[in-house]
Amino acid sequence: MNAVSGPMSNRNGFSETSSGSVPDRGTSGASRAEDRIIAANVDFYRQMAGKYDSYETYLFDPILQQSLEDDLDKIGSYFVSLGRAPSCLECGGGTGNLTLKMCARGWTVTVVDVSDEMLALLKEKTRAKGYSPTLIRSPIERFLETTRESFDLVAFSAVLHHLHSYTAIVEQATSRVRPGGLFYSNHDPVVPERPAWTWAFDSLDIAVAKLMFDPADVLPGIGRRLRKMISTRDPSLGRRVVSAGDIAEYHVRTGVDDQQIVRLLQGKGFAIVEHLRYATGRSSAIRFLNERLRLLESFKIIARRDSGQM
Repeated sequence: MNAVSGPMSNRNGFSETSSGSVPDRGTSGASRAEDRIIAANVDFYRQMAGKYDSYETYLFDPILQQSLEDDLDKIGSYFVSLGRAPSCLECGGGTGNLTLKMCARGWTVTVVDVSDEMLALLKEKTRAKGYSPTLIRSPIERFLETTRESFDLVAFSAVLHHLHSYTAIVEQATSRVRPGGLFYSNHDPVVPERPAWTWAFDSLDIAVAKLMFDPADVLPGIGRRLRKMISTRDPSLGRRVVSAGDIAEYHVRTGVDDQQIVRLLQGKGFAIVEHLRYATGRSSAIRFLNERLRLLESFKIIARRDSGQM
């Protein structure tokens, strides 16, 4: 499947829709901020790729993994009448948490991701299992601006909080969903109701996870936090920045407004199949505590486009 006109093949063997550097697309503050966030995600996942699968809990937690399987079963029930394999676009596929599950169901999958390193890991995994999804190295923003292809499913998994304007991306994504097709998003943090308590609890969650899954980064992580405390705010981003992750995970502290996304989808002719919030935690102990406190929550949305609208 050729998702964009004239894609180039890079050294890792997957298509790309832009050069290795992020182009300067304009002089507006929003454009510059978006470009900086895209570049930060490239840098962040260059650093994180090697340990990503062993650090991000939702990639190996059995409860969350089963939840994804259940979601895809529910989504797949709408494809039974197609008479063909559904065409799926995963925006920000990373190392394949969702991709591999879709491929295992025989679905035709296109994956777009900004990171060469993450896509290279995904390519190894899919090749080992005999799958052949289309892999495209591109910022999601640029891909959705360029492609005119439509899909039966457009999916995001732990991606929206990495984007400068997630509402603009969701709106663009809806135009790529075929009539009767589905939109799916999962594993993004909600806007906290008690920000100070939520940020404090999140710091505890990160500290515990570092000790358990990434102990080599405990002291460097403390150093980054100390530098952040004495640094000045970046005026264009409105935050203190000492590493790529401070920019790449752009909305991780402020959250993603799931209610706004629901309203946007409904305004575009989508019926909400499922929308729920759930307590999170990078370790089972923290998640157990958070089930009672409900300070850290993520959300998922499954929505279906009206079969007569395009």
